[in-house]
Amino acid sequence: MKRLLILATVALLAGCGPQAPEKKPIPAPTPLVPGGWTKVFASPAETIDVMNRLGFRIGAYAPVQGVYHATGIPTMMGRSDTKQPNVSNVELSGTADKLDAVRFTLDLTDLSDDGFAKKQFVQTITVRFPQLGVSGAEAVTQPIMSERPITGTTSGATYALTRDLLPGGKNHRRLTLTFTPAGSSPDTSQPRNG
Repeated sequence: MKRLLILATVALLAGCGPQAPEKKPIPAPTPLVPGGWTKVFASPAETIDVMNRLGFRIGAYAPVQGVYHATGIPTMMGRSDTKQPNVSNVELSGTADKLDAVRFTLDLTDLSDDGFAKKQFVQTITVRFPQLGVSGAEAVTQPIMSERPITGTTSGATYALTRDLLPGGKNHRRLTLTFTPAGSSPDTSQPRNG
């Protein structure tokens, strides 16, 4: 009996101790471009400004042979001590007043580290798309990892993921993820990456 009384007292005291704080869900980031892809395509200057605040490092939006372009500074995705590191980049194109394409590229040239590079590329997209306020990241994550070309639509945009071989190395390749205004066909021609 005494033993039961001691166990009951211990159980009561255990329930009175400090409780772990209740975990609150992490709120989604407030999108920097309310209006999603529709707004992104409608305002090149604002889009570039916002994307640069997110770390994309995009240069001036200027005409080249009648088409406006802006290209980012390539970002290494993995080891930097290799002759040709894997790099990602972004390119925007259109007219002075609106964008007709936003392209994200990943050049896989260090084949010993290409799996890690794809994971980094996916992470960039899945983190920055919600910050930017655009959709589509979840639909392209698995195709990027498997390098499987796809096309589809998301709110305000049509997208295409392509895979092309790059010159200069055995099995060097470029993944290009292109977003264009809803109802258009993505031009999947290869952008410059440097």
